[in-house]
Amino acid sequence: MSDTTPECENTDQKNLVSCADNIVRYTICTPVDPDEAVRLSTVGKKHLDDGEASFVLIDLHQSTEFSSAARKIWVDFLQNEKIKKTAFFGGNVFVKTLATFVIAATGKKDIKFFNTEEEALAWFKE
Repeated sequence: MSDTTPECENTDQKNLVSCADNIVRYTICTPVDPDEAVRLSTVGKKHLDDGEASFVLIDLHQSTEFSSAARKIWVDFLQNEKIKKTAFFGGNVFVKTLATFVIAATGKKDIKFFNTEEEALAWFKE
């Protein structure tokens, strides 16, 4: 993990959102219910609307659950036309499956799943 990606252990196990280097970074540490999905998407949308980012990076390494309602909120957020590319990485088989559903539901071709953060960041530079 890069030095710019927040660690969940440092924040009492809260989901984190940060913005740096034209990337909105999410580190998912706790289950995401609809209220949390709205909070996370609202913060991300503000960074996009303010012109601070055009890429979204989602770390699922410590993720355990995304509710169905939360996934619908994320699909809506990830369809934002200001997002050039979105990359998911990490997570167990269950979480990867949920991410695959989100990716498919967006209908966008510029959303991919990667095994590592480094692969995702390299794709952003292409």
